[in-house]
Amino acid sequence: MNGFFAFLRYLYLKFLVTLSRFLIKCLTSSPCPKPDLSLQIPSRDQGRTINVHVYKPSVDDAGSSKPLPVLINLYGSGLAIPLHGLDDDFCRYITKATGYVVLDVNYCLAPEYPFPAALNDIEDTVRYVLDHPDEYQASQLSVSGFSSGGHSRACCLHNTPTWNFSVAFSVLPCDKPFAGPKVFREAYIREMDPRDPRISPAFADTYRFPANMLFVTGELDASAVEAEELAERAKDEHSEREVIIRRMEGCGHAFDKKLTGEMLVSARNEAYELAVKTLKRGEDISMTI
Repeated sequence: MNGFFAFLRYLYLKFLVTLSRFLIKCLTSSPCPKPDLSLQIPSRDQGRTINVHVYKPSVDDAGSSKPLPVLINLYGSGLAIPLHGLDDDFCRYITKATGYVVLDVNYCLAPEYPFPAALNDIEDTVRYVLDHPDEYQASQLSVSGFSSGGHSRACCLHNTPTWNFSVAFSVLPCDKPFAGPKVFREAYIREMDPRDPRISPAFADTYRFPANMLFVTGELDASAVEAEELAERAKDEHSEREVIIRRMEGCGHAFDKKLTGEMLVSARNEAYELAVKTLKRGEDISMTI
């Protein structure tokens, strides 16, 4: 596609995504996160920074000023909808239950920033953590993701072969380019091959995945089966890897954000507690950075 038509296509995608953002904002409540602080991490893109919400453990849990284990969290956005802060409850739950510091990353979105911009922001965040050993314990670096954030998490595992994460876990889809309207997908990948493992983790080499992984899916989510197949492959191809796959019966997409009944509340609590146990299980893993 030549430059002129590519620009027209961008304007078309920009209009549709902007309309979607407006409608979602009108029909849903915006996240109201309460992190301990906000951090501006330098981006590789000149003149831009990455906004990160920081959730810290209590003083008693943190102990002295020694470096803390860190969890990098990626929220669900469809890679196009700005919902940073949606995982506030999860981030606070993790930091209270584990003593980890949680960095909730506001990665950039399409169509303004198409592939691989979101992955670049995640990588820049990881580099920031590794460049601050006085604050963060690199040997206990983990990553989590919800929905399209789970997709980005899986892509990040493939895209950073020289970095080893101790633990990784996803809630809902992570194998496809991501779950969401077709226009979001096109806005993100444009003319790229969707079989690129940096776009579709289903085509990734699982040897790059961590030794401890947790996949949580919802029975009613259309992408649950594909995500579970990726998890099974990660487990089967490396027998020494610890992979937990938990399907929540009667639950759909983003069930942990739709607490409309006792069943969903119970499923949310179980999923979050599984995340805590997975992190604690990975604490003794030795890593080469």
